[in-house]
Amino acid sequence: MLLKWLIDGLSGAPLSAVNVYLLCVAYGGAWFLSQATNRCEQYLFVLVNERIKRTITLNYVSHVLGQTTAALSAHQTGASVSELSRVQDSAMRAIIGLFWSLAPIGVEIAVVGIVVFSLFGLVYAAVLLGVLTLYIYFSVATAKRCEVLQRKKNRASDRASTRLVDTLTHADTVKAFSNEASELTRLDRVLKMRAWASVHITRKMEIVGAAQLLIVSIGLTTLTALAGRDILAHRLTIGDFVLLNSYLLRFTLPLSTFGYVVREVQIGLFNLSELLHTIRVRWHFEPLSSPLLKQAPSIEFRNASFRHPCGKRVLRHVNFSIPAGAFCALVGPSGGGKSTLIKLLLRLYKLDEGQILIDGQPIESLSESQLRQSVSYVTQDAHLLDRSIRENICFACPQASNSELEQVIHSCALTPVIAAASQGLETSIGERGNKLSGGERQRVGLARALLRNSPLLLLDEPTAALDAHTEADIFKHLYERYRHTTRLVIAHRLAAIQHADLILVMQDGTIVETGTHSSLLRQQGVYAHLWRKQNHLSTKQSDLSAVR
Repeated sequence: MLLKWLIDGLSGAPLSAVNVYLLCVAYGGAWFLSQATNRCEQYLFVLVNERIKRTITLNYVSHVLGQTTAALSAHQTGASVSELSRVQDSAMRAIIGLFWSLAPIGVEIAVVGIVVFSLFGLVYAAVLLGVLTLYIYFSVATAKRCEVLQRKKNRASDRASTRLVDTLTHADTVKAFSNEASELTRLDRVLKMRAWASVHITRKMEIVGAAQLLIVSIGLTTLTALAGRDILAHRLTIGDFVLLNSYLLRFTLPLSTFGYVVREVQIGLFNLSELLHTIRVRWHFEPLSSPLLKQAPSIEFRNASFRHPCGKRVLRHVNFSIPAGAFCALVGPSGGGKSTLIKLLLRLYKLDEGQILIDGQPIESLSESQLRQSVSYVTQDAHLLDRSIRENICFACPQASNSELEQVIHSCALTPVIAAASQGLETSIGERGNKLSGGERQRVGLARALLRNSPLLLLDEPTAALDAHTEADIFKHLYERYRHTTRLVIAHRLAAIQHADLILVMQDGTIVETGTHSSLLRQQGVYAHLWRKQNHLSTKQSDLSAVR
């Protein structure tokens, strides 16, 4: 409007020089305020965007950490990173697009329509309304097709990220087997699929965008022609024509970007809906209120049976009882169900039949979180963090004192390892502890569990990578110094657990023998057979060492 008055004044309308200069200043001031507003929008955009990213990341990681083993076993890190990155970007597209783009564009288009109607009449406003209606109808009609293509692109991106993370994580394995070429070929295959999916959806969307621009162009041409006709008929002035074109630019420019913004918002909302669907699918047991375990508990399995989701029956009518504070060893041939039994104690799985009792109470009376706060668990693979030795050991008990830390270091034979490390306890051990040997990783994992000082200690082959002498020393400490806990240990080297209070022999998913070391040898059953076999192998190895 200021520009119209300025042009009409310069074209001969009765305006004084002062008014002309004032209009120039007002026009420049309006332009400056418009640009300053844009800068404020950018600041608010970054502020809101970063808060959205932080919130989404925390909620997503919280969701992943809340999953059970059944869900985590199907969890792919690469796909999750890809999804999280995509959703962070999508949140920006959706929320910022809705409030920073669509809402202002909608208001701007509505204001322009009202002004055009009031200044130029019904015909001009009707053309604007027709263009807007056709534009919106076309955008909605093509939305579903874009969703299908976006879903395909997301899946291709997830597969590529999963393959990339898998290749980089196991780079040493790839090199060890000289499979660099084949691994790069496989990676290139999924990258090509991702590229094709991205190009395909971009091509489709640009075709849609071109069609939308054609609709806008037809409307702009029609309105310009109407204005030219009215100028020739002396119904409009040159200033009116400039004003109309200014308003048309305020209408067509937002409308031409409207389609792009709608597509961005549509993609953002679609990706957010996928994440919300993922987060809604929670695999967990309903927590029940119960106090934490305060002292070493007794454990009892009553006619317990379990079948894996894949259909394989792992446990068959298992019955045994472990007294409170006992050191119990679980032994037997591989594949007998020993690790599954420990996971059932952690409620990582749920029994098909029977009961598990903790201190005489059904295990279901403890929520998952309450139970795991009362248990220290060491897996066959020590899962370490990319942090220092101290941080890894203290991960389970950050408030532990230096004396407690020194005790578990001594119990796990870590003193020479730390002494040899370049920065002692502060030495970083690399991703997944790859700077340590297998035995060193196991000792750090065991020290972490012992430092927690839980009433129940579950150890799944915690010393499998250690030599027999170090293993014997560690088990001696476990037996003598931790009598205030109930200890259930899976072991294959029987010599290390021969002093256990109770030994359970497991075979083919059931307990076949129970007793102490001496009583089991007298039974001349599975345990005695394993003992003789291991002693025979040890004798042969000793003889070979003597010859060498």
